Amino acid sequence: MKFYNINLLLSILVIAFTSCGNEAKTTLAQKKASLDSLRKEIAKLQAKEKLLSDEIALLDSNATNLKLVETVVLTSSKFISELEVEGIVDATNSTIATSKLPGTVTSVNVEVGQRVSKGQILATLDNSTLLKSKMEVEQQLTFATTLYEKQYRLWKNGIGTEVQYLSAKNQKEALEKSLNTLNSNLDMYYIKSPINGSIEASDLKVGQIAAPGMPYFKVMNLADVKVNSQISESYAQKVNSGDVVTVVFPDLKEEVKSKISFASNFIDPLNRTFKIEVKVNGVKSIKPNMIAKLKITDYVKEKAIVVPSNAIQKTESETFVMLLVKDGKGFKAEKRLIVTGKTNRETTEIVEGLSENDELIVNGFQELSNDQKIGKATLK
Repeated sequence: MKFYNINLLLSILVIAFTSCGNEAKTTLAQKKASLDSLRKEIAKLQAKEKLLSDEIALLDSNATNLKLVETVVLTSSKFISELEVEGIVDATNSTIATSKLPGTVTSVNVEVGQRVSKGQILATLDNSTLLKSKMEVEQQLTFATTLYEKQYRLWKNGIGTEVQYLSAKNQKEALEKSLNTLNSNLDMYYIKSPINGSIEASDLKVGQIAAPGMPYFKVMNLADVKVNSQISESYAQKVNSGDVVTVVFPDLKEEVKSKISFASNFIDPLNRTFKIEVKVNGVKSIKPNMIAKLKITDYVKEKAIVVPSNAIQKTESETFVMLLVKDGKGFKAEKRLIVTGKTNRETTEIVEGLSENDELIVNGFQELSNDQKIGKATLK
């Protein structure tokens, strides 16, 4: 049925009248007849307009009684399942510097935050007694060395006995060993840095009595950082060294890609978990003991039917979704039983029950019944 615009017809009427007025041979009676004909045509068109308006209003009234739903057309896509666990940031090179023997602290040579090198002296203990002993031995060694050299020259020239030469040599070598021992003992009076890094904590003051084994300096190298985590033994065959990991730092609002550098083969009997380590580099402001989230890929399927997890409904005996299908000129809901696979946060893999091009109801599926007539809304 064609629908004509009334305003257009009126414009045509004006043009027609203008044209008629320009024709010299047209009589007044003919003009009136033309006008009557046009008015009848207008009346017919107005009646058609009212009929169409009534029909449209009726259809709109019926449509508002249908429950509107929003849908998506299903397609095959890559599905990735990720295991998400928490981890703790730790410095790969992190240790303490402590005293090897008891003694009074005579100097502390570093401050918190200072960069240090491996073997650098951080503090010194009172070694005055040992230093005096060292000076005495050094003096004796100087004399013994001179005596040995003279005795050696005499023996070479056939003066003196071999016993005298060997005695002088033995005295010199004995004093050298004593000096080496004293130097080794003196070295124990120095607290040294075990690694390259920075001083993160210091708990030692001049005049304090140091005791062996106490953590007086915390030395840390943040150039090499890792994240430690514990994984349930149920993932022992799925999580391995070399697996790709996304490391998320919630407090820094930053994430990086890495790989598992170590996956333990030992299951802790207390909590039934095994340890993993993930090396992380290039993250600014990262600090030891910071919380991190690890997203470990444990399942990949290149082509899968994937649906939003919240669109899946369950009863005691069924798992299903609601689809939108054609119903004559309209639509109806169809209940479809499904078999689910892996779930990854917001989406779920569908193993059986759905195919490509199925139209899944994602909004408005609540309380729908099978074969219920529905209206289709546009998904924004």
